[in-house]
Amino acid sequence: ISSGFGTTPSIVASNGTASFTINVGSGGTASSGVIGLPTATTGWNCLAQDQTTPGVNATKQSANTTTTATLTNYNTTTGVAAAWTASDILYVTCVAF
Repeated sequence: ISSGFGTTPSIVASNGTASFTINVGSGGTASSGVIGLPTATTGWNCLAQDQTTPGVNATKQSANTTTTATLTNYNTTTGVAAAWTASDILYVTCVAF
């Protein structure tokens, strides 16, 4: 904490963050994937954005544990889980809690 927030602010649970890019590969039938992460106290909150076909695919976190996060791809028109487009690039940021 650099400034503000009130008198003697503190970070009470600093488990870290992770930011990375995923290339989903050749595509196919996979509509979800699990990523391994360092151990968090309670779990992981991940945000993913499809940079290649954002008008077609919306990737969201669908589950988490203290060491993993599951990302699932949804069709933006129907809202139904759907396979990623081949070679889609996902920008992912995860925060431990």
